[in-house]
Amino acid sequence: MSRLRLREVRLSGFKTFADKTTIAFTPGITAIVGPNGSGKSNIVDALRWGFGEAGRGIRSKRVDEVIFAGSEKRRPLGLAEVTLSIANDDGLFDLPFTEIEISRRADRGGGQEYLLNREKIRLRDLNELLDGAGLAENGLLFIGQGAVDQALSLRAEERRALVEEFAGTARHERRRARAEAEMKEALENRARVEEILSTLRPQERRLATLARQEAGREELLNEAVERIAALGSQRAGWLAQRRRTIGEQLSTMSTELSEVRTRLRASDAEAQARRVRLATARTELEAARRDLELAREARESAARAHARIESEATAVARDAERLEQEIVAAERDIQSVEALRAAPAPAVDAEAAAALELIDADLATARREAAILAGAAAGDGDAGRSILRAVRSRESERADAEARLARAEAEIAAIGRDRVTDEPAGVRVASEAATRAWQEAKVRLDRAMTALTAAETEEVSARALAAERESAARAVEAELSSDRGRLSALESRRATLQDRALAKAAQALGGRSLLSGVEIHEEGRTAVLAALGVLARGFLVDRRGATLLDDDEGAILVDGIAEQQIPGHPTLPRLTAELVGDPDGVLARLLQGVSVAPSVSAALDALGDLPLGGMIVTRAGAVIRHGGAVTREVASADALVEQELKVAGTSVEQKERKAHALRADAVTAAARQASSSANVAEVRSEESAARAALRVAEASRAAAARTLDATLRRAQERETREERLAQSIAQLRDRLAELIAQTGTDAATDASAEWHARITELTARRAAIASAVDTDRQALRAWELERARGDALVSSASERVKRAAEERGALEGRRAALEAELVGHAGQMSAAISRCTEHESRVQERTVAQSAIETEAAEDDERKRDLRQREAHLDETVRPLERDAQGMEFEWERFIEELAGDLAAFSRRLTEDPRIAPGIPAVLATPAVSPDGGEDGAAAADDTSSREALARSQALALAAHWGTSAATVTAPDAEELRALERLRRKIGPLEAGGASIALEHQELRARLSSLETQTADLDGAIAKASTLMSELDVLVETTFAEQFTALQGTFASNFQLLFGGGDAQLRLAEDGDTRRPGVEIDARPPLKRRQQLSLLSGGERALTGVALLLGMLAVRPLPFVVLDEVDAALDEANVTRFGDAIRELSERTQVIVITHNRGTVEVADSLWGVTVGEDAASRVFGLRLDEAKKIADAARAEREAAR
Repeated sequence: MSRLRLREVRLSGFKTFADKTTIAFTPGITAIVGPNGSGKSNIVDALRWGFGEAGRGIRSKRVDEVIFAGSEKRRPLGLAEVTLSIANDDGLFDLPFTEIEISRRADRGGGQEYLLNREKIRLRDLNELLDGAGLAENGLLFIGQGAVDQALSLRAEERRALVEEFAGTARHERRRARAEAEMKEALENRARVEEILSTLRPQERRLATLARQEAGREELLNEAVERIAALGSQRAGWLAQRRRTIGEQLSTMSTELSEVRTRLRASDAEAQARRVRLATARTELEAARRDLELAREARESAARAHARIESEATAVARDAERLEQEIVAAERDIQSVEALRAAPAPAVDAEAAAALELIDADLATARREAAILAGAAAGDGDAGRSILRAVRSRESERADAEARLARAEAEIAAIGRDRVTDEPAGVRVASEAATRAWQEAKVRLDRAMTALTAAETEEVSARALAAERESAARAVEAELSSDRGRLSALESRRATLQDRALAKAAQALGGRSLLSGVEIHEEGRTAVLAALGVLARGFLVDRRGATLLDDDEGAILVDGIAEQQIPGHPTLPRLTAELVGDPDGVLARLLQGVSVAPSVSAALDALGDLPLGGMIVTRAGAVIRHGGAVTREVASADALVEQELKVAGTSVEQKERKAHALRADAVTAAARQASSSANVAEVRSEESAARAALRVAEASRAAAARTLDATLRRAQERETREERLAQSIAQLRDRLAELIAQTGTDAATDASAEWHARITELTARRAAIASAVDTDRQALRAWELERARGDALVSSASERVKRAAEERGALEGRRAALEAELVGHAGQMSAAISRCTEHESRVQERTVAQSAIETEAAEDDERKRDLRQREAHLDETVRPLERDAQGMEFEWERFIEELAGDLAAFSRRLTEDPRIAPGIPAVLATPAVSPDGGEDGAAAADDTSSREALARSQALALAAHWGTSAATVTAPDAEELRALERLRRKIGPLEAGGASIALEHQELRARLSSLETQTADLDGAIAKASTLMSELDVLVETTFAEQFTALQGTFASNFQLLFGGGDAQLRLAEDGDTRRPGVEIDARPPLKRRQQLSLLSGGERALTGVALLLGMLAVRPLPFVVLDEVDAALDEANVTRFGDAIRELSERTQVIVITHNRGTVEVADSLWGVTVGEDAASRVFGLRLDEAKKIADAARAEREAAR
């Protein structure tokens, strides 16, 4: 059984272990079990965290995530602590302890601390301690659930890294990395030391030279005083005169330049005010344009509303006309049956009917009497009575005929009276008057409809014209807006170009853009720009300007330089033909040797005849030069900005005039449309009135016609009745005559014959009367049928007329409302048109005002351009004078500084010289400190600054004296000045150093020796580190080869043990990096052929990975290993094999396994269970399985003994 290495782990507040928890491990195998989420893996995290790991290794991102976070029933904690107790009795750790404790604490503030045996240490110290024991960054120490499959899923080169880590070469790699870092640091230090040495060595040589030169000091001092006295007077006089002359010239020029700049500033102030005015004008113009657009939108809205109302009014008119036609049709139907309905019922002769009834009664009596007489023999008395009854019957008939005759004559008299009162002539006159009124109303309606048609046609024409003019105006205004935007963009581009340094400088010197004022054919623009290249954006200046602009970036062309005459191509046209305008001919001279070809192919064909210095361009922009060089120059979009500005400005002006004219036409057309719409509304109102009058006249005419028809029908009915009455009277008179005649005859003696004669007579009369009565009845029935049909037709037509009249009334109301609305909209449209006209006038006024300000600005720019040219000329003149004045001041100041330095350095030697002493006032003649110390022997002044101030005051006084007293003014000889400077350089170090030069030289020499010693030490360290790196490289390769060979055997044996057969091997990949080849795995489970790892089943892959990891642990045993559910993918049989394998592993290594499989638990020596309570805190309980087995065996033995 393995040694007990990891004795226990104590947790407090770590993740789910809120309480203080101690887990004691045993030698061999310790199994940890528990349900999911109980905190088993948190024990592994605690071990990792105790060994210094963080982040993904312990499943946390921040420090506070490892501290118990609390639950609903338990508060969170503020501190987490893990302590690991490790046995060290065999000296695993390089410490004089048999047991060590490693602790780690963390709080929620992010603070952490590490302790070793309760003493604080650094994380770096802990890592070095673990690295010495082979426990730092060891991937086999903690094997997680996915590590097994990951070992198989790695690529070959990645698997080699895993094998290297197992082989222990990673520690050597880290040592090599540290050695490499130390060597790099040593190299950097050596470079810095070498840099310091390269700086100090020249100083050492200079100090050595100075030390050697100390002996010749006195001779140099005498020569220096002589030269200072001789050259000082001459140099002071010359500098004073030059200062006065340059000052006077500079003052004059500066005064004039100040005046010009004052005028420019005033002009700039005016320009600023003008820009404000221009901005205000543009703002007002934009506001006016927006108001104009709003007015136009209002006008268009009013026009659309007017058109909508007109359309609706037209639809209402059509509906009213349709209803009118329906009413006319219905009234026509009514009139068609009105005559029938007005006709009275056919006259039925009531007298004839009554007479027929009497005859029928008499005939019945006669027949009854005849029957009585014929049935039995009557006596004389009965016959006589019968005859008497026959006579009485005739008398009754006679009385009735006389009454009927009287009634008929009375009716004829009444008809005569009705004819007088019901005369048709008056009614006919009224009908004719109604007909004339209807005709007049119809003529009026026809005229109104003709006028309405003409007005609507005029309105349609006016609307079409207004739409056409508005569309044309809007199109031109859109083009104008686009051109204005393009003009503004071009102005911005021009301003940008003018703001360039070269542009400003060239314009200040009187230069101009090369393409300024040049006009080029549109189709030749690309070719010209390609031929010019960078000169397209260049400036034309004179020779003097070119010398002043030599430091500015950009292209310039010097005017006035003689140009070489280059003949043109003999066959191709010249490019100068594309120039429309070239004011001074510069561009034409510049392009004189350039020809144009239609294509690159044609240019190459003509290249042989190209004169020397010539060039060919194509219209597409390709440039062909001698030697066949073909380039395509990028045409500058800014080169012809002036020309584009001119064209754009002209286009804007033209389109403004055109837009103004078209807008005026559009306004006129809109006004005409509004007038036409108002006229249409007026004519439509007149048409409605005429139509209403026609309807009234039509109703009157129809009523008069009906009255006339009724009168005529009544007259006809009277005539017909009168005729029939006349016939009845004639018949009645004839019958009375017959009756009277019969009454006068003798009475009949035969009663039977009398009644038979009576029957014959009544039968004949009845037949005549019955025929007339039947005819009257048939005519009445036919009239009643026609009258019923006419009534139905009239009822239907009347309903149609009523409904149509109601609808027409509603439409007339709607039409009246629409006409009133049309009148109102016509007013709104007129107002909108007036507002549009007003806003257009305002826009025109603002445009004119803006143009006036822009013109004023252009004129002011011209004046400012002249002032700037004058300013540039003066500035060009003043700048050399200023440079000369500055140079003189610099020379004067340098002369003062040199003279003060000489006075401070040579003090008494100079002040006592007869050529210098008169120039120094007595107040400044106080003896200064003499640095030579050998002349006056006086004590040196303590304050060096006071000495320098006194020397400067003496120098100023002496220079002023020499400047006013010099007899002749000539420039000092430069060679003499250089000789004096050489003397100063020789004397200066001697004066400044004195006795300290040797000491400084010795100190510098000692420092150089120290640095050279450090260099030798660093070289030794670099060589030592390089040797160590080489040795480690060899050690890594050797160790890897040995460990890999051993791993091959253990992996194959473990594979056969776990699978119960088969074979597997590790081999180095043959392709890839030959220096560090990858590691391949070949596996063949029992009874299967060799196949790729990816084709193995999940269990086979798991067993193969376990075989690999156990093989690694067998070759290079670790003090302990933690297996976290590595057997999760194994079935029960494979779990048994896995248990046998870790049992064998536990003979060499302490094993801690987290598992859910009972087979794995069965091979454990101790068991720890993990559970979680209601407060979300994990708790553990342990059991020694060997002790439990002993107890169980003892209990079993006792039971057997008891039996």
